[in-house]
Amino acid sequence: MNRILLILIIALIGTLLGCSKQPDKGDYIIGKEYESNIPKIYVVHHITDKEARTKSLHDFLVNDDENDVVLYHVNDIKLYNDLDIGERVTVKPGGYTMLSYPPQAVAEEIIRYSKRN
Repeated sequence: MNRILLILIIALIGTLLGCSKQPDKGDYIIGKEYESNIPKIYVVHHITDKEARTKSLHDFLVNDDENDVVLYHVNDIKLYNDLDIGERVTVKPGGYTMLSYPPQAVAEEIIRYSKRN
């Protein structure tokens, strides 16, 4: 009886540890530039808030995953000026994605989750 109880307790602890919350991952603005009269944001996909705060754009550009950074052209200058580096966003591209490095696309819609203070 004690052995069964011990196995159940171990199984319960294992289940609780396995279900513990993993850090939320999302897409974050890591850089901004205004070049040739075109406002642009660098967005890194599927990273944690901590990675967004502690790593630089260069860190993501030189890693092994060539598709995690996308350079989006932002048509709304007011929105561009209001966006912050480190802000979590989802960008819906319009049209096609240019296969440059990093890939480039026009941001049709930018969904904002929070503003960093």
